Amino acid sequence: MNKEQLEQVLTEAADGLLVLSETDAPLEYYFHQKSEEGTINEEIVAAWAGKPAGKEVETEDLDYFFRNMTNPHTDAGEEVQAQADRFRKLVETLKRHLSDITVYKIKEQSTKVLILGRTADGDYAGYETLVVET
Repeated sequence: MNKEQLEQVLTEAADGLLVLSETDAPLEYYFHQKSEEGTINEEIVAAWAGKPAGKEVETEDLDYFFRNMTNPHTDAGEEVQAQADRFRKLVETLKRHLSDITVYKIKEQSTKVLILGRTADGDYAGYETLVVET
């Protein structure tokens, strides 16, 4: 799958979904060519996000990050259940098309989140969004 096809697949999977936090934010497609080091770490991700060196970055597991969006309360209405199904499909899509997926949270009042995995070519793709956690 080439870069444009991957962008289309991931954009369609996230269309209309909002990451739930104290502010609901969309998932925007994100792409970055592989780093010269071959792998990435928190410092590289902070730089890709335009943040200064030394900025606090936390990592989370993909399933943990989406846990509240994929597992609604048992008495949630049909609309919430349908949205949860879409989030589960989004997670499946990420896992199908990317490897080594990690959620990077760049800590600020509004936390910038990059959900990145490796493409078959070794580049990085996924989503960028914001969450507010108090």
